[in-house]
Formats: sequence, structure tokens, C-alpha cells
Amino acid sequence: MLKVSASPSESAPSQESKADRDRRRALGIYYTPPEAAKVLARWAIRSSEDTVLEPSFGGCAMLSAAASIFKSLGNDSPSDQLYGFDVDAAAFTHLAQIGIDNANGHFKKQDFLLSKAGDLRVDAVLANPPFVSYHRLDETQRRRAEAIRCRYLPQMPRVASLWAHFVLHSTSYLRAGGRMAFVLPNAIGNADYAQPLLDYLRRHFARAELVHLSERLFIQAGADERISLLLLSGFAPAGAQAVPLLERNVDSIETVGASEEEFANSNLESKAAEALADIAHAAFIELGSVATVRIGEVVGDIPVFVRPLAEWQRLKVPSKYLVPLLTRSSQVKGLYATESESTEAPSPIPHLLLPPQERVPKVIDDYLAQYSIEEVEQNRTFAKRQVWYRCSYDTNADAFFGSMSHDYPRIIGNRIGISCSNAFYKVSAPGRPDLSRWLPILSLTTPMRLSAEILGRVRGSGGIKLEPSDVRKLLIPTRLPSLPEDVFESHRKRLERLVRCGELDAACQFADSLVYLQPCLVNARTMSDLRLMRIALTSRRLTKPKNGD
Repeated sequence: MLKVSASPSESAPSQESKADRDRRRALGIYYTPPEAAKVLARWAIRSSEDTVLEPSFGGCAMLSAAASIFKSLGNDSPSDQLYGFDVDAAAFTHLAQIGIDNANGHFKKQDFLLSKAGDLRVDAVLANPPFVSYHRLDETQRRRAEAIRCRYLPQMPRVASLWAHFVLHSTSYLRAGGRMAFVLPNAIGNADYAQPLLDYLRRHFARAELVHLSERLFIQAGADERISLLLLSGFAPAGAQAVPLLERNVDSIETVGASEEEFANSNLESKAAEALADIAHAAFIELGSVATVRIGEVVGDIPVFVRPLAEWQRLKVPSKYLVPLLTRSSQVKGLYATESESTEAPSPIPHLLLPPQERVPKVIDDYLAQYSIEEVEQNRTFAKRQVWYRCSYDTNADAFFGSMSHDYPRIIGNRIGISCSNAFYKVSAPGRPDLSRWLPILSLTTPMRLSAEILGRVRGSGGIKLEPSDVRKLLIPTRLPSLPEDVFESHRKRLERLVRCGELDAACQFADSLVYLQPCLVNARTMSDLRLMRIALTSRRLTKPKNGD
């Protein structure tokens, strides 16, 4: 763990007591200039909304730098977005000194190798792991390191230093597309045990880079340790085809960020479009060639006409005048809208008021009286209708496509005959029941996701906006798998479980295999290349500074 100079005693190692020096040596602690920590934090943090983990925060150099970067991005209170572990009681003193609030319990006095990620997934890991070689580990540390090795990378030699196990375990905390920046000893580039580790990382990130420093970062701490920086971006939890390991030498840490910036600004969309075009004739067709795409219901005043069922019941509006209307993707947890999501109380899918055209019940008439004649006339949507308060409600769509996407261009199957608001597009494949049932699964596949990344316009939230014309250009397979109904249902239920459990990457890889690899439409190497491009594009839009649309 590398400590920022927080006091005169820390900036001058010669003033330390023998006990302090022994403690630092036992824990593998080295001090680093705050400028160096800030360079790495600037590389790793791309948004004021990012979450960051420091698995051995020690003197809080990285956390202090992260707070500084967040402030430059407009976030003055990032405590809820920072997480950390350390076994040294002094680390928590440093934490309080730099003004990071631990009231939420994000910082734990625990050996990181014993921790479990649970539901926590962060955007970036900033790490200064302990520089402790295998022969200096005690028996307890060796047992913990061995458990990590067996869990993640059994082929890595047992004699790996402690920092290697920190690198491995940190990946369990990282979200898909996330980044890691580690300060490591130069052994990462030449030790025998480092090669399996680097191979593992090359298979789990879209970009892997080692930067070897000529500058001696720890010279002020009385250490002559040579340092390399490990920079990883575009995390793929399930793994993919290995990417090349990029290596370079720099004189000082200030020059580290340049290559990543060049990478982020390169024309990835053009490269991805060319890759898809190379195999398009044999493998892909556009969705619009076999399906129609149209805008959902234009309500005119969502807060007034669309409410949760329980609210309508409190207003004593009869249920026969209410119909379910999908207004947000979050209202459906899986791939298909279900009866329970549209009828059970409390229902996540709200209901649209759909009164009769004539003889409106008094309770509804009283409710509509909140509008004046002038307000009705000024509302352009109301003015276009034959009956101003009655919205169209067409339930014939096979599926719904959200006009704004974040994780992936999600298609929700319409198995229960409902409609959607104009936050969605209605997708219909008349005469193609085979396509209708596959649509939600196709939205998980890499070709559709990659084509959406190319076609979509990135919004300030990091989401991508697609117009109906864009949706029609999304890529689907030239032919669909021909499966018996029971086999299809088995696969559908498996994908449904994965999506509902948040295992999106696993669901996408299974969908790729089912739709493209097993039918031999796309080979495994090509699919892996496409997946890496998709990860890079998704990572770039989700992690760039959000300065508005």
C-alpha cells in the first residue's frame, strides 16, 4: 500500500521510529507522492458518479486523490461512492484526517483477501497493494493467498507475492466495463508467477497495459523499488479472447495518461462497423427488414393518466377502465412482461385510465374536471383526439424497445397483451411467430448490442438514444435456431433467470452461443473480437465525463 504524505513525519522516513518502520515493512507499506496518486485517479475516474474501491487504503493517498478528481468533476461529497479495506488501525486515522466520512461503513478493518463482494460492483479499483513476497508471508497469510489462487487462477505458482492475489480478488468487485489501476513492483513484467496472471487479465479486459517507470516513486521512503503501473479497462467478467499486452517505458508518472486518452478518442465506431460489415452478408440482416418499429402510446399527461393500480383504487376508479401501460424498463425484471408484473399488487407496471367515449362515470368525470377548457385546448396531444381524454391503446406489439438504453438495447417480450408509452417503440413481426418469441433473446446478443453502440447517440447520463430508424438497422441473425418448443422454453427460462439475477454478461454469452455459435453463423474468434469492441464502446460511453447531452 502506498501512502500519501499526510504529515511531516510521513514525508520524512528518517524521522520514523523503529516501530513505525517495522510496521511498514511487515505490511509492505511504501509512501508515494500525492501527485502520482492523482495521475492514477485521473486515469481511472471518468465521471462524478463513478464508484471506487481501494482494497488496501493505508495512508489514503489514492482516496485523497480520488476525492480531488471527484471535486474537479463537480462532486464535492463522494464519500458514498468510495470503498476500502485495510488491516492497519492507523489507516482509519488517515481516513478521518482527509475528511472522508465512514458513517456508511464503506471502509472496513478487514483483510481484503477475506472479503466478499456480494452485490457491490464498482466502476474503478485504485490500488496500492502490499509489496510482500511469498517467503515473508506468515502461515495465515499463505492460507488466505492460497484460497484466492485456487478460486481465480490455480495455474498461478504458489510462490506469487501478496500483491498478485490482491489483483485477482479485486476483479470480483468490478462491474462489466470497469477499470483498474495498480501500482506494482517491477516483478509484474518479469516474474515467472506473473505470466499466468497477465494472461488471465488479458482475457478479462478489453485493454491491458503495463507502464514501466524510470522514476523511483518511493525514494523518499528510503526504498529503491522499481515500479510498474498496471492499467486495465473494459472488464469482461466471463472472459473473452485474449488481447495484446501493451508495454511502454516512461521517465515520469505525469506522462502516463496519454495513451489511454488516445485509445478512448480513437474511432472505435468505424472499426466496429467495418468488422460487422465483413461478415454481414452471411450472418446478419437488419431488424427492419422483417419487423415494423413504431412509437408507443402518446398519453399527453403521464402523471394524470397513468398511475399505480393502488392509487386508482384509492380514487375509486373502476378497474374496467384501467389497462396496464409499460412506461419504464425497470418495471419488468426479466426478458418478458408477465401477468404478475401487470396484475399483482403492488404492481410495478402502472395503469392507464381508458374511459369510455360516451357516458363517462361520475368518478372519472370529476377526476377529469381538474382540466379547464383552456388547458385542454392548449394541449396539442389532446387537441388531436376525437375524444380528448381517451388515449389509443394497441396491444398487438410483439415486443417493446426502450428508446433510451444504458446496459444494453433491451427488448421486452409482450406475452400478455399490454401496451407501452412513447418512451418505448413497439416492435411487431406479423406472420413471424418464430421471430416474435426470439426478439428479447436477440437483444442480448453481441451483434445487436454492438450495432446499437454504433448507431446510438450518447446522452449526458451515459445512456444511448435510438430513434425508430436506428432500431430498424439493428442486426439480427439471417436465420433463427430451429428448436423444439420444450428446448426453447428451457433456454428461455435459463436466460430469464440470469437476467433477473443481474448476470447480464453470462446471459449475453449464452445468447451468443445459442443464436450464432452453435448454428455456425459466426465463429468463436470473430464473436470474441466483436464482444471486445462492444465492451470498449460501452465502457467509453458509460465512463466519460457527463457534461450534458
